[in-house]
Amino acid sequence: MSHTQDGSELLTGPGAGGLLRSAVGNSGGVLHSWQLDHVDHRPGRSTKALYRTQVSWPELDGPQAPAREELFGASAHIGEREKNLYVAEQTLVMTDGDINVRVWRYPHDPWLPMLPQVCYPDIVGRTLHDLGVSLGPDPSEPIAIDVVSYRPGRRAVLRASQGAAAVYLKVMQPHRSGEIVERHQRLLSAGVPVPEVIAHHQGLVVLAELPGRPLARAVIDEGVDSCRAEDLVALLDRLPASMYGLSLRPPWTDSVEFYAGIVASAVPALGPRLDALVREIREGLAAIEQRIDMRPHDVVHGDFYEAQVFVQDGRVVGLLDIDTVGPGRRADDLACLLAHLSVLADYGNAGRIDRGMQQRVEDAIRTWHETFQERVDPVELALRSAGVVLSLATGPHRQQEAAWEAATEAIVRVAEEWVAAARHAERQRIGRAAAAQPAAHAPGQPVAQQPGPAAGAQHAAQSLPTQGPTGVRQVPAQGVHVQSGPGIAPPSGSSAVHQSAPPQRSAPSQSAPHQSAQHPSAPQHSAPQYVAPPQQFAAPVQQTAPTQPVSPQAAPQQSAPPQAPSQPSAPPTDRPSEAVDQHPEDDSPTQERRISSSPPR
Repeated sequence: MSHTQDGSELLTGPGAGGLLRSAVGNSGGVLHSWQLDHVDHRPGRSTKALYRTQVSWPELDGPQAPAREELFGASAHIGEREKNLYVAEQTLVMTDGDINVRVWRYPHDPWLPMLPQVCYPDIVGRTLHDLGVSLGPDPSEPIAIDVVSYRPGRRAVLRASQGAAAVYLKVMQPHRSGEIVERHQRLLSAGVPVPEVIAHHQGLVVLAELPGRPLARAVIDEGVDSCRAEDLVALLDRLPASMYGLSLRPPWTDSVEFYAGIVASAVPALGPRLDALVREIREGLAAIEQRIDMRPHDVVHGDFYEAQVFVQDGRVVGLLDIDTVGPGRRADDLACLLAHLSVLADYGNAGRIDRGMQQRVEDAIRTWHETFQERVDPVELALRSAGVVLSLATGPHRQQEAAWEAATEAIVRVAEEWVAAARHAERQRIGRAAAAQPAAHAPGQPVAQQPGPAAGAQHAAQSLPTQGPTGVRQVPAQGVHVQSGPGIAPPSGSSAVHQSAPPQRSAPSQSAPHQSAQHPSAPQHSAPQYVAPPQQFAAPVQQTAPTQPVSPQAAPQQSAPPQAPSQPSAPPTDRPSEAVDQHPEDDSPTQERRISSSPPR
């Protein structure tokens, strides 16, 4: 095995094939092919990866049986020890003396012990019955399982339906489920429209289905008519003050260096632009702190974007994923939504959404941004948006998207546009301050230059250069014309003196054509030597009445023994780039959020 700092080169490079071949062969199987599907990378500490494979089991199915499509997970821990490991019996540990790698077959995730209890259609019925949950009126009707998302070692979300009735099954590490249930109950008591907790067990929370549909879908179809910006702000303001005593939710911008490092390691050519982004975000926020109180005064959602909000008939009717509710700044929640929408709108430049959809999303950004910056400082809002976008830039590589390098560059460009918007807003603020200053003094008397916030703000304006990072053109102080390249323009119908505009989508980058996915180059690794693990790796077991776990996107059912899932299709993205899935499982940053998804804590 390769000597790496965190296992990332091993789990994402050619050496992963040797790991998987050893794991499958140890249980009597044959690995025919494999493809990296998903990677969570903690630089210098650990890496988790998910693979799609073709595997045959000659002893079980016969030598002529076709290969099965299966998911395998692997984790490597170097700079940090494994923790919260619950079920290791059906995993395989391999080592070369310097690095240990744990491999498992989906759904036997050692960190998610309840996952096998809810991903098989016949078993989930018994699990729900034991928890006192009934779905449809006819118990004999089969239960359908759809996997919404799966994050190896962290969480999974599944939808169980029977006829027209459905519930959502949120699987997590067992030590976290009690806290999640308590938060739902407190928010429901305060009138916040979060899903009702129907039942729960250690590591499993059963949630009722919300009415309406996700704002992510509605904004594409209806644009600004999907809901009012004031209602979005009001939803956040309903978060009860009693939750201010929960753990502090650091903003995304606290970890911009971390995210920039992940992106630079995947696409080194972006390094100079990422350095410039981090510098401008840091210097800009430091300047803001000289003139306003930047302490966390609000209760925030912590992961507020269009997939978390449900709407119906133009009204906000639901809020998902309250794992990260706690003290923070309202600008962070509003910036999170704007950032995700701006990445979604930029998909139009790559042909991932049509121009009509792109225009509707851009109209929503423009309108909602005008309202949001009346509530929070416009410069802070734009800089915080840039920080969230930068976190989303980790997604294309993590999700192994086609043409992920071009997709990563496009997201970095959107972050640069938000920084340009911050510079524009800062110049407007200084211009207003300068215009108002003479009115406070008698005519003919000089204005004394006093130290303090005003002086700090003027210094901030000097520290925010008029020429942005590579790829971002200069933004004139009096506004700009929308051109083919990245740029900022005031919202239509608004005064440039009072408004800072959100980024406008640029024409498709010539460097962002779609092409087949290419993995980053990595040194060749020799096949690892198997060292007998403490427990035996799970292999298929033949039974008279075979059952099969449901894989993401509900792949076609096949006759197969238990614990040998068919090839799952890719989990649907629950954010524009599925860059960061923001559902933290501990207090340290990870290249999830995103999506995930989820901010570094």
